[in-house]
Amino acid sequence: MEELIKLGKTPQVTIKEKASGDKRSIEANKFLWGRLYKSISNFTGYLPIEVHLLCGHLFLTEQKTINEVQVPYVRSTTDLSVEDFSLYIQQIESYFAQLGWSNDE
Repeated sequence: MEELIKLGKTPQVTIKEKASGDKRSIEANKFLWGRLYKSISNFTGYLPIEVHLLCGHLFLTEQKTINEVQVPYVRSTTDLSVEDFSLYIQQIESYFAQLGWSNDE
């Protein structure tokens, strides 16, 4: 905005109310890290951060283009909508259940 002012332009600022439910809640994040990743960590022997990185690679990888070359890009869980976050949780639970993990652990 400062740059626009320096150039003699008039910036326009729009303020709007944040829609509730756009992003996951703190409780959902606590579930992801404190319960789900921890449980899978106990099952696999990997650290929770390693489980997080693995799950991102498995379920949040997209393609970006750099100089006309497709490269993998892993989305951050903090950018997921509530709907996408719920789907991410379901994908993790389903994937690791197929490997013998149970969320009762």
